[in-house]
Amino acid sequence: MNCSKTEELRNYLAGELSAGEAKLLERHVEDCLLCQRLMMEEEDSREEFPNLHVPNALPSDFTSQVMTALEQVKLPKPKPNWKKRSVNIMKRTALAVASVTAIITFGSMVSPTFANYVNSVIQSIQGIDQGMKQAAEKGYVQEINKKVTDQGITLVVKEVVADPVRMAIIANIVDQNGKRIPFDVEKDGLSLTYKTKSGEELNPGGGGYTYGEEGEYLVVSHDIFRFLKDSKSLPDEIIVGVEATILGGKEGSWKVEFPIDMKKTREVAHHTEIGQKYTTPQGIKIILQNIMTVPSTSLLEMETVWTKEREEQIQKWKEQNGWIVKEPKTGVFTEAERMERYFIDMGVAFQLFDEKGNVVAGWDDALHEELNQIRKNNVKHSYRGKVHDDGKGVTKWNGITPLAKDQAYKLKMHSLYLYEPSKFQATIPMDTLLKGKVTVTNSDSTYNLTGFTLKTTEDEEKIGDETYFGKGALISFSAILPEGIVYTTEWTAQDESKQTYNVSLKGTTYTRGKDGRVHVAGTFFIRDLEKQPKELKLSHAIQQRQYQDLNWEVPFEMSNNAKR
Repeated sequence: MNCSKTEELRNYLAGELSAGEAKLLERHVEDCLLCQRLMMEEEDSREEFPNLHVPNALPSDFTSQVMTALEQVKLPKPKPNWKKRSVNIMKRTALAVASVTAIITFGSMVSPTFANYVNSVIQSIQGIDQGMKQAAEKGYVQEINKKVTDQGITLVVKEVVADPVRMAIIANIVDQNGKRIPFDVEKDGLSLTYKTKSGEELNPGGGGYTYGEEGEYLVVSHDIFRFLKDSKSLPDEIIVGVEATILGGKEGSWKVEFPIDMKKTREVAHHTEIGQKYTTPQGIKIILQNIMTVPSTSLLEMETVWTKEREEQIQKWKEQNGWIVKEPKTGVFTEAERMERYFIDMGVAFQLFDEKGNVVAGWDDALHEELNQIRKNNVKHSYRGKVHDDGKGVTKWNGITPLAKDQAYKLKMHSLYLYEPSKFQATIPMDTLLKGKVTVTNSDSTYNLTGFTLKTTEDEEKIGDETYFGKGALISFSAILPEGIVYTTEWTAQDESKQTYNVSLKGTTYTRGKDGRVHVAGTFFIRDLEKQPKELKLSHAIQQRQYQDLNWEVPFEMSNNAKR
């Protein structure tokens, strides 16, 4: 999936936005996990944003016995979730939406029924998570089947699944002969609008949705909770507009506008207040506030906040390393600001158990889920967070497959993830590296390095399984990280002349060894290094540590009180 603001984020990082545009984008980045992740990837790699690929759909002749088949569908493993960074230092721009003229307005939706679900296209889309499919199964899929044509290209909105938290719009693009036209996330333009029946805009900042091809269909997903959570009341009906300015490489005007019935889903939404607190040995206060359940997800609201001790530790680190943040400036992203966002990020992992002790859900903020393998029944797009105004805490909303009403559960904390400064440094003699393997050990890390290759052009080039942009040097490596460390970042390299280069890690794989330590393999890409040096000094400034010395369990019973 690609976020609708990806291009604006690219423009900011290229220094092409005005101060006003940068301000507008920040409001979006505060709540958009994908843009936060892309921001991190860009800062870490200094490369162009990668395309986000989605899995293929199930075969078109997938059995009509949908309920039986769904139980056998193996959903693809979700990609690692990148963590929430301090958005106080992120910059932003507004989405430019071209005006369109071809508007089709439609009346009331067909009443959602289970029959609609059985006959709906959602059954054949593997990339839709189980929570959204459950919402459709319970009758919250709304058939649209409306279209608009321009330039010989037709945009078809087939159906929508929506509740007060999430929305998935399933669409298609076809030519004059009805043949599907693939959606090009790099060239085609698409946007969403939301308003009440009286015309009030519900998402005036625009953006925040993601889109991508799921087999034969274009799926547009949006966490509408992001802009509805602060609303005083959820309207009975939302008017949704799907607009496009470029499709199939042709400029034109496409707009399909339709109402979505929110009354039924609003009436079944219910809240379970919890309000339990726990302070970890590391000086982090965790607060499980509440759980909101709607047809497609149960949304856990959890806060992680610094204690005074944690704040003092971070301030000490900043002073020791020269990472004191000064007044931020538009278009300038300093080293100190980059480091600050890591300390603000506080990841958690937890599991939910039913009365019989069975694990019904597992959440894990680890960048590499294969290290713990506890994620279970997560919904793909119901994750978002917001940094507190003082920059010392984060509120997150984590989505899982809906929990049953009037049932007792227990949340058990599994892990806490915190970033800290690293002292790792290694000097690589290049003559030795060219002859074979170099092994270096420092700060309880061991790295085995092999090979040295120069990429001599600025052009995009595929080397092995990875695509590289710009000039630089490649060194393959395998490593064993220190006990408790699960991730390293902010890598740099320095040659004998003291010239410093940014380093990104490409094609990395993470596994946990029998000793419990994390093993990493991949390639160092040393940007802008154009000739072989006599030696290289490799270092990384930040590492993430996993803590499992937590002793917090929260029993609770799901409420059946609907929020009106």
